[in-house]
Amino acid sequence: MNTELPMSQRRHKSNPSPSVILPDDLVVEILCFLKVKPLMKMKCVCKSWNILISDPKFVKMHLNQSSRNSHSYVVSSKDSKQDDDYSFIPFNVNDLLENSSITFPDDPYYRLIDKDCHQVVGSCNGLVCLLGYSLAEYGHKETCFRLWNPATRTISDKLGYFPEDMNRLKFWKFIFGYDNLTDAYKVVALHPGNSLTTVVQVFSFGNNVWRNIQSFTARPFQLVFSTNKEFIGVQLNCTVNWLAVGVASMFVIISLDLGTETHAQLLVPSGTEEMSSVFPGVCVLMDSLCYYHDIEGTDFVIWKMTKFGDEKSWTQFLRFSYQILQMNLKCTPYFNLYENGDTLVFTQDLQDQVILYNWRNSTVVKTRVNKKICWFNPKKKKKICWFSINNYVESLIPTC
Repeated sequence: MNTELPMSQRRHKSNPSPSVILPDDLVVEILCFLKVKPLMKMKCVCKSWNILISDPKFVKMHLNQSSRNSHSYVVSSKDSKQDDDYSFIPFNVNDLLENSSITFPDDPYYRLIDKDCHQVVGSCNGLVCLLGYSLAEYGHKETCFRLWNPATRTISDKLGYFPEDMNRLKFWKFIFGYDNLTDAYKVVALHPGNSLTTVVQVFSFGNNVWRNIQSFTARPFQLVFSTNKEFIGVQLNCTVNWLAVGVASMFVIISLDLGTETHAQLLVPSGTEEMSSVFPGVCVLMDSLCYYHDIEGTDFVIWKMTKFGDEKSWTQFLRFSYQILQMNLKCTPYFNLYENGDTLVFTQDLQDQVILYNWRNSTVVKTRVNKKICWFNPKKKKKICWFSINNYVESLIPTC
């Protein structure tokens, strides 16, 4: 029997097709589209890939791509068994759009208490700033901060020991931010001073030093209404911005430049100071500072500052009726407001319901989060669901 291969097959076997080699630039571009978890595994493929994925330039390229295409959010929750047992749970807000309800992963890694921390100060560029504590002499607890990257599963040492004990910590409020001009991550600490003044301190990760800066002649809502997450300041263009009560009880926006560590007061849109039946707020939508309020409990209005820092550039961006959302503000007067593409995401305090409103086509989707995210109220002897959604994006940014 003749088992010799035909000439065409022999030629093909002896002359295999050359392997395809991608240009280095194309390889880098492809890797930038991947999520953090597979990239961490690919560092083991070869030495050159390990060097590439760890390179600061690639890390920033990946962050820019991730920020454009990823609309991830964070839920911070309190466990029902322990007062200080909070968890940081990353998820994608698109899951809320695609499902009538969502169950968050039960992963003990996201528990803060295991990291000697009990509060999320904020998130920026994939880094999460945690407020923690450390035992000092005579059992005294000192407060401190840690930088944590949940995606890479890395965490810094305890830094920024704060000159206040745990018992007095409730008088201080913190926010986490980033100055891209100096590539510095900072914590801003606020404390109520005399009258309407606000004492301000700034801590920079890197030099590990607290500094006193010029006080505000206004009182940010974050200090006035400390239990409501929506009054935490918002970040934009290397600044942190708070809605505040100024002179003569007028609403103003305090804008702190994280680079120069100086601040300015901006007026809210003219004629809106007394229009809200519930408290107004500030947010960032489409890379613009926005101010939102309601009118007589019937309509919701969003103003956009088209030129940041210019009080004359306020323009009305959106106005719609609460009837569209089917939201009862008398029962739930506080909510959080965020953007996911064309969708505004409303979360209501002490409820497990999320309302998603597409402002382009006026469609409303209601969804619920699982009942596991709750805490026990000993006075009312029942569980109250509580959660807060905050902006988060995965990144390769190192924690030290």
